[in-house]
Amino acid sequence: MNRKGWICLGVSVCLAVWAIALFGSGYGYYNSQVNELLYVKFMGDIVKVTTTEELNKYAYLNMGLSIIPAFIAFYLYRKFLKIVPVKVEV
Repeated sequence: MNRKGWICLGVSVCLAVWAIALFGSGYGYYNSQVNELLYVKFMGDIVKVTTTEELNKYAYLNMGLSIIPAFIAFYLYRKFLKIVPVKVEV
């Protein structure tokens, strides 16, 4: 069968879900209120945040980094469409 195409589709779905999760976490950080101290998980590290501007910086980074796996997922999806033939039934 077209195993390589289906693997491309599976990887693209995983990357798309990861991109949505990155964007969602960044959007959740954006314009949040910082009372005294807030600890943010960023790229596997836990970072202490003291101001809203610093929190917005991590939000922008998360939302910006989500574009990379989204573009790779889109590329792999297009590759899947080229590899796997479409059955046309009339």
